[in-house]
Amino acid sequence: MKVTEKSICGNYRETNEDLTGHFYNRTRQPLLLIADGMGGHQYGEVASRFVYDKVKTAWENNNLFNIDEAERFLRDLVMRTNHELYDYQEEHAEYRGMGTTLVLVAVIESSILVLNVGDSRAYVMNNRKIEQVTEDHTFVNVLVSSGEITEEEALTHPRRNLITKAMGTEKIIQADVFRLRSRQYDYVVLATDGLTDTVRPDEIHHMMYSRKMTLQQKADQLTKTAEHNKSRDNISVVLADLKAGGEE
Repeated sequence: MKVTEKSICGNYRETNEDLTGHFYNRTRQPLLLIADGMGGHQYGEVASRFVYDKVKTAWENNNLFNIDEAERFLRDLVMRTNHELYDYQEEHAEYRGMGTTLVLVAVIESSILVLNVGDSRAYVMNNRKIEQVTEDHTFVNVLVSSGEITEEEALTHPRRNLITKAMGTEKIIQADVFRLRSRQYDYVVLATDGLTDTVRPDEIHHMMYSRKMTLQQKADQLTKTAEHNKSRDNISVVLADLKAGGEE
């Protein structure tokens, strides 16, 4: 498996509150991460860094998970990290109101384990189709699910960026959890809304299957396309080629 990352500030933000990462535990099992900090003047970058550091340290210090153990470990880690971030804001008043999305993907033997809080997304794909694994925790997604608006209307809804669930905003948070069989897919793509608000899933799929580009060039092209499409946010991706040998 090969992994690469790309995160840019974009043309409309002064700071990059996104963080991307991929880590290995002591038995070389990979964990991919994206965190999109929220809060602006309320230190969204502090929230994303807090969660990134906690997850990275915890994963790197453990080893040899089976899929059930990995799910329990990551569920508990998300809940504990959220609680710590919430308490940190209680102790430091200047940081109150900050938060972050979080999406994690672990590849354990023949399984893909996905956890998410917020609206950063995980996609899986093969040469026939792309699938969005995660469900956005947003106000407009509630409206779409209830049939009040269409998916097309959600793209331009004035409250499309209102998040209903994020790390650090409530004392108790549980991540959504998904399991997939890795042999059915070629690629995993994690992305913040800075990308997914302006680049359609079929465009992501097309770029990921461009034989002319390396994995890093695909990451560069995805973020460049979002920037070209006037994304007004930070733009970040983590790409994993499940069928490639070695590490990147």
